[in-house]
Amino acid sequence: MGDIKIPALQYTSLDEIPERHQGPRASDQGSSQARLEQSEYECYLAEITALENDIIFTTKNLPKWAKDEKAPDIDLTYSLMKPTIRKDPLGCVLVIGAFNFPFLLTLGPVIGAIAGGNTVMIKPSESSSNSAAVMQEIVEAAFDPAFVTITQGGVEETKALLAQKWDKIFFTGSSRVGRVIAQAAAPNLTPVLLELGGRNPAFITKNADLRLAARRLLWGKTMNAGQVCTSQNYILADKEVVPRLVEEFAKALKEYYPKGPKESPDYARIINEPSFRRIKAMIDNSNGKILLGGAMDEQEKFIEPTVVQVDSVDDSLIAEESFGPIIPILPVENLDEAIRIANDLDGTPLSLYPFGTKQEAEKVLTAVRSGNASVNDSYMHISIPTLPFGGVGESGTGCYHGRSSFEAFVHRRSITTTPSWVEKALAIRYPPYAGKLSKFLGVGLMKPNFDRDGREKLGVLGWLVWVVTLGGGPNKAGAARSAAVALG
Repeated sequence: MGDIKIPALQYTSLDEIPERHQGPRASDQGSSQARLEQSEYECYLAEITALENDIIFTTKNLPKWAKDEKAPDIDLTYSLMKPTIRKDPLGCVLVIGAFNFPFLLTLGPVIGAIAGGNTVMIKPSESSSNSAAVMQEIVEAAFDPAFVTITQGGVEETKALLAQKWDKIFFTGSSRVGRVIAQAAAPNLTPVLLELGGRNPAFITKNADLRLAARRLLWGKTMNAGQVCTSQNYILADKEVVPRLVEEFAKALKEYYPKGPKESPDYARIINEPSFRRIKAMIDNSNGKILLGGAMDEQEKFIEPTVVQVDSVDDSLIAEESFGPIIPILPVENLDEAIRIANDLDGTPLSLYPFGTKQEAEKVLTAVRSGNASVNDSYMHISIPTLPFGGVGESGTGCYHGRSSFEAFVHRRSITTTPSWVEKALAIRYPPYAGKLSKFLGVGLMKPNFDRDGREKLGVLGWLVWVVTLGGGPNKAGAARSAAVALG
């Protein structure tokens, strides 16, 4: 790519922020590469193409999502009131983005907010300053500031934004800052959607394909130099396979970067000096043994993919989220020990990654909670743009991506329309109530189709349906079976 002139990032004046907020608020009444040095390929893979596809997918499907829905599971009696669900905009929303994928993690939620009919205030991360400046040019060229506007700045400017009243706040970042966002939203009962990090575990049993596990987990930790909230934070590996696993990591690293990561145009750098020093301090404070990598260059903010074998859950590389290209391996006796350790360290990580047999993977999924999971891979779940993505507990609340982005920014309003001609039937609800209870129970109390042991009771009508559909099941499937017999 040729040289592109990027404007300098100008912070928004603190005095100007309340006025900027009033633009989208009033209108609502009527209705990456900043020193990340990320490779061009990764920019297209993780940001540009994903955003373009999200815009196209949302535009194609928005009429279907936005139209009123016929409410499901409505009793015949109440169907006369035409129960429907309408999708109303929440109002004026604030989207606070992140630095690691600045366009995707900032403008991705904005797509859903706009699709939902909201006005939007965008606050990009100041850490990716070049991307933030470009984002401002795009937003100001594309949108009326009364509907979508942008505020630039750091901590003080964000505090000023949070002091305003919003109808929803979307934030991507750390759990520590997520708590600050939630506290700021609480006085106004503002709902929040928090996409937070987590100490994501990977599980490797002695039955796993070690070559495959190493290749996929190494990619997860070299993509954007490991600055990905969904990448594994540590690996719990059966002690028998650790030596071979490290060998496979070494082979994969050589394959991915034949001349070494530092000389490769495909390997990114750490976002800034504070982040570099934080990751370096985690390695320096570790009691583990470096088995692969370990090279660093502070001037270039380069940290080589580094595999470290640790022997304690209290090690700095396990106890904290690295958000960098560090791959700690903690040997375990068996899968049960790995599950216990994962639950003790972080009971609700953003993601988890089991490698082993289907039965072992299912055991992990059953025993360990997480916002998301990819079996036999590294964050495949976020590569599917229409799949809901979000955390649980410490890793966040709410989800987005695809239709979920639209749903995150609308209120599902239930609406009924009662015709005047049913007034006589409604008399049962009006006082005086004398003599009406038995009538009400006769029509208003549901009757179970199961016995006290939970076994289904078909009844005469149920048996008739079973016979006609040749074994029951969904109506369409049953009808198809009957038609096939008749035609045959």
